[in-house]
Amino acid sequence: MSRPNEHTPTVTPSRACACAGLMLALLLGASGCAAHRHQVVAIEPMELAAVDVDGERRVEVLDPEVLFREGGRAFEAGEFLLAARRYALLVERFPESRFGNVARFNAGLAFAKAGRCGDARPHLREAAERTAGSKDAHDALFQWAACDEALADWEDAVAVLDRLLVPEFAGIVTADRIEALTRRGQAQQQLGDLAVAERDYLAALGAYRRHLDDRSLVGNRYVSLAQFQIGEIYRELFRAIHFRLPLERMARDLEDKSNLFLKAQNAYLKTLRLQHPEVAVISGYRLGSLYESMHDDMMAAEVPPDLTREEIDVYEEELRKHVRPLIVRAIDIYERNIQLGRRLGGAQDEWVRKTEASLARLREILGESASREALARVRESSTP
Repeated sequence: MSRPNEHTPTVTPSRACACAGLMLALLLGASGCAAHRHQVVAIEPMELAAVDVDGERRVEVLDPEVLFREGGRAFEAGEFLLAARRYALLVERFPESRFGNVARFNAGLAFAKAGRCGDARPHLREAAERTAGSKDAHDALFQWAACDEALADWEDAVAVLDRLLVPEFAGIVTADRIEALTRRGQAQQQLGDLAVAERDYLAALGAYRRHLDDRSLVGNRYVSLAQFQIGEIYRELFRAIHFRLPLERMARDLEDKSNLFLKAQNAYLKTLRLQHPEVAVISGYRLGSLYESMHDDMMAAEVPPDLTREEIDVYEEELRKHVRPLIVRAIDIYERNIQLGRRLGGAQDEWVRKTEASLARLREILGESASREALARVRESSTP
C-alpha cells in the first residue's frame, strides 16, 4: 500500500497469485522424461452469483483476480465509486483472499475519492486491524484520519492519530510524525482544546528543528501549517476580546489584546519565513487582518456615557488619528501579500481575492479619514 492520496491500484504478478477458500488443484504430468514429475497449480476460487444487469437477472462468475483487476482499471479511469464497489465485492465474497487486505485499503481510498468517507472508514479500519504494526496499517490509519477530518469527526481523528503516533509502525519517518502531530493538533483545536493543540504544534516544530539536515523537510507543508496554526490559536483568543467599560477593564482588555496580537503576529511572521507557497499567502492575509481587526475593535470600543454629542465627535476623531497607523500597516501587508500570491499563482488565487477585498475596504476607510481631516482643516482656516 502507498501513502494516502498517492495510491494507484495496480495488478502485479505477485498480487495476481492469491488463493483463499476452495482451491482447485490440477496435477499436470510432464511427458518425455525418464521419471514423471508432478506440479500442483493453485487456481483462484470462483463463485457463481445472481446479479441484476439492466433490470435482468443474470448469473455471473465472480473471480477475485478479475474483480481486483476491474477495480484497478476503474480507479485509473477516475471512476472511483465503481472501483470502490468492485473492491468491496471482492472483500465481501472472498474475505480471506490474498487480495483481501489490499482490496480493503483500495476500497477505502476509492470511496474517499468518490466523496463517500462514511463508506470508506469501515474498510480502512479493517485494513488497519488486519495488518496491525505494519507500514500498510500506518497508511490505512492516515487515510482513515483524513476521512474523519472530512466528516468533522474530530474525536475519532484524535484517537486514530494517537495510534499512529504510538507509533503504529516502528519505521515511521520524521515527515510522517510531523504530519500526524500537526493533524492531531488541528483536531484538538477543533474540539476547543487549544493548549493541547499548541503542544502538538510545538512538538511538530521541535521534530523539524531536530532534523534540519533532512532535505526532505525543506518546504514541508505540515511544518509551515504547525507554525501557522499557533498563530490561529492566538488570533482566535485575540478576536474574543472586545473593549468594554469601565475604563479599568478597558485598560486590561487593551493589554491582553495587545499581548495576543504580538504572539499571533510572531507566529505568522515565522510561517512566512518557512516559505511554503500556500501557507505563506494565507499567513500574509492573516497578518494583515490582525491590524485590520485591531483597528475595527478599537473604533467599536464603548464610549463613556457621560460625554456630550460634541465630545463624542471629538473623541472619535482623535481615536481615528491614533488608529490610522494600523490601517496604513495593514494596507502595506495586503499589498505585499497580493504580489506574493500573484507570483506563486494557482491554489493561492482564493486568498489573493480575499486580500484584495480587505485592501479595497481599508483604502476606502483611509480615503474617508483623509477627507474628514481635509474638511476639518478648511473649517479651521475659515474660522475668524
